Amino acid sequence: MKNKLLHTPDGVRDLYNEDYKKKLNIQNKLHQVFAEYGCLDIQTPTFEYFDVFSNQIGTTPSKDLFKFFDTEGNTVVLRPDFTPSIARCVAKYFEPEEEAVKLCYMGNTFTNSSNYQGRLKETTQCGVEYVGDGSTKADAQMLSMVVDCIKAIGIEDFQISVGHAGFFDALLDAANLKKKQAKLLRELLNNKNFLGVEDFVEQLEVAEELKQLFLLLADFDITEEDLVNAKSWSEEYPKIANTIASLEELNNNLKENGIDKYVSFELGTISNYEYYTGIIFAGYTYGLGEPIVKGGRYDTLLSNFDKDAPAIGFAFVVDQLLTAVDKLSAVTDKNVHEQRYLTFALGKGRLAKKTLQLFEQIGITCEEIFDPTTRKLIFVNEDLKLRFFLSKGPDVPTYVEHGAADIGIVGKDTILEEGRNIYEVLDLGFGNCRMCICGPESAKELLKHQEQIRVATKYPQIAKDYFYNQKHQTVEIIKLNGSIELAPIVGLSDVICDIVETGATLRENGLDVLEEVCPLSARMVVNEVSMKMENERITKLIRDLKEVL
Repeated sequence: MKNKLLHTPDGVRDLYNEDYKKKLNIQNKLHQVFAEYGCLDIQTPTFEYFDVFSNQIGTTPSKDLFKFFDTEGNTVVLRPDFTPSIARCVAKYFEPEEEAVKLCYMGNTFTNSSNYQGRLKETTQCGVEYVGDGSTKADAQMLSMVVDCIKAIGIEDFQISVGHAGFFDALLDAANLKKKQAKLLRELLNNKNFLGVEDFVEQLEVAEELKQLFLLLADFDITEEDLVNAKSWSEEYPKIANTIASLEELNNNLKENGIDKYVSFELGTISNYEYYTGIIFAGYTYGLGEPIVKGGRYDTLLSNFDKDAPAIGFAFVVDQLLTAVDKLSAVTDKNVHEQRYLTFALGKGRLAKKTLQLFEQIGITCEEIFDPTTRKLIFVNEDLKLRFFLSKGPDVPTYVEHGAADIGIVGKDTILEEGRNIYEVLDLGFGNCRMCICGPESAKELLKHQEQIRVATKYPQIAKDYFYNQKHQTVEIIKLNGSIELAPIVGLSDVICDIVETGATLRENGLDVLEEVCPLSARMVVNEVSMKMENERITKLIRDLKEVL
């Protein structure tokens, strides 16, 4: 770039005039709600010592922090979120015997992500931390504040999903699951693969009551009846019973506050953040590919700062709210749900053809998509309110992550390589092949001794993860775009990491499969928000497909 004086760095932007007025308007409306709930304003520094946001305390991996040194050689970071900063502040200024306090904040946060898919590195967060009250009434009050905030900025069609961080851990303890089993179950839950969860539970050798409790993990909308049943099933498991009792009490409080229609319980919700100890929640609405608000209870976080006090908090990303409000204002019909189409992104070629053949078996058709004369990009089934478009495979996860498509069909290799924030809900069972490490027979020895080797591949992320995290072997990755088999033949690399179907090309060129990385096939992926807001339609689709697989 010749003239950097006129441009902003990647991940930041200018806002001015009407756009900035809209953002300020949202911030003011949020702050007004905060004030009505008796929140006190607090401001923390833009940068703090690294230890405040270490992996044990913060929510952002170290590699994604903006880090630099002060004049004394201390490592400091631009804050990636507010909660640890406020926890530090509370520990410093508030005594345990003082009354519970609600603190509200507003300011910018910074994440040094290398993602080039439209993610801002600087965003504005508005939120509240409620310190000193560990009751379910406090939980309900915070959820009420979240509801009032969302309504205050003009969003009426939304849902808040509530889980409990303790439920999953208590289940694991009660069932005494092995680490491998727990890892698999966590992976299924993170992907919202409820069919996989059901299959997993079927194979568990545990008491019937415990099995029924595990099955609740696969339910996206836990009812009052489910909670009553769970209470009965958990009589022999005190830790599980405590989480169910707290959710029952919370549900009653939500009814008293008149917001129960906006809240659904989902016991399969788990968090990757270690500091959550009680309820965890996220709010969803149309127009975005990710939640508009996140929060939860963290009763032990302050102990990192030598203070013992319960706490619960939430945060809105104002930039996301701005996008949601803009998209909502473009919709003339207020009944967004009824007029909304489910949109599918299909990988071009054989993948799309096989997918639509499968869809035909459950009554979903789109005949014009394969018309060789058409120049359309979007294909519509008006009767079923469905839209389809074709895309290059690597782009499918991006469309789904950002909410441009609700559902995508793509190979597992692409999912692994792209690493997008999407739900992998179903293995479609076609396009079966393997990701393998291949090379001449002589290269086998190089893979046994963890010595540094050169690996040529179209899939650098998959290769890096396999060698670094599974084999613990240092490698030099060489990125190629085609004819990967050439690399070891001409001496460019020692081995390759590539997809293998029959292995015929390898054998004809004197190469062998040396190690298998993972099996591959076509998968269905779903956007995070779509899975919540269109749960009934998407769940039915997944179950229908499962019946014909």
